[in-house]
Amino acid sequence: MRMFAYGIIMITALFGALWAIGTAMIARVETLDWRNLAADPSAKFVSTKLGRIHYTDVGIGPPILLMHGSGRSIADWQEGAIEQLAVKHRVIAFDYFGNGYSERNSTFTYGYDLWVREAVELLHVLNIPRVTVVGHSVGGALACILAADYPNLVDHVVTIGTGMTIDLEQLLPIVPGIGEIVMARTTSFGETYSAHNRQALDLAYRVKGTRAAVLTYMRRQVSVDGFRLLWGTFEDVKAPVLHISGTLDKSISPKIARDLAKRTHGKFVAVEGVGHNVHIEAP
Repeated sequence: MRMFAYGIIMITALFGALWAIGTAMIARVETLDWRNLAADPSAKFVSTKLGRIHYTDVGIGPPILLMHGSGRSIADWQEGAIEQLAVKHRVIAFDYFGNGYSERNSTFTYGYDLWVREAVELLHVLNIPRVTVVGHSVGGALACILAADYPNLVDHVVTIGTGMTIDLEQLLPIVPGIGEIVMARTTSFGETYSAHNRQALDLAYRVKGTRAAVLTYMRRQVSVDGFRLLWGTFEDVKAPVLHISGTLDKSISPKIARDLAKRTHGKFVAVEGVGHNVHIEAP
């Protein structure tokens, strides 16, 4: 028993030391304050009851709300999808709190509930009573949660590269201490596709609190947030759902995305020759 207790103390001390090292490393690379950020030239800020949101709002027609993936921003949607959709629609895309140029706040619990409430608050401020929601990766899960929890707000749902699994590259950061060190060495989460895309994400990852937000989200998706998706949520979506998956998606395989379509009773479409970021690779 004494050896066991000693082992626990040593392991705790090790992870504590790793956490301290990782936190110090993060502090060296996150040097900007979110309050000092300028909006993207095609976007703007709005102050809400929850916090300051960075968003873009273009086009005229039936409204579409775009929800980005893990650790990303509206910059992904600006790689062609917004331009395509705005021909016939009013298109709104926003950065989740802790991501992109939206607010960071130590009182936020970053994850599904916060980001869904952020979406609802933004729609309220923009006076949009009903919307089609399109979400990429975790954004697809958020779109389904929004539709399930606020059925009067959502008329259709589209998920892109969404399914019930954890991307392998998100497993190591879940470990306390190791996650902080891994994220301190991360300049942007995932691939970048253009100079604008790279610059926007690089800038966001220099903002204080960004990596803490991403780590909180990743750790919650294998606990509190993830558990709520095991049953009920997807089945509770009443709006029609379209699930899109790239045939070369290595993060969320088409089979896993198709399995999710069975839970929502939605339609599944595979896009040939593209990977996880269908909205960027084949907008």
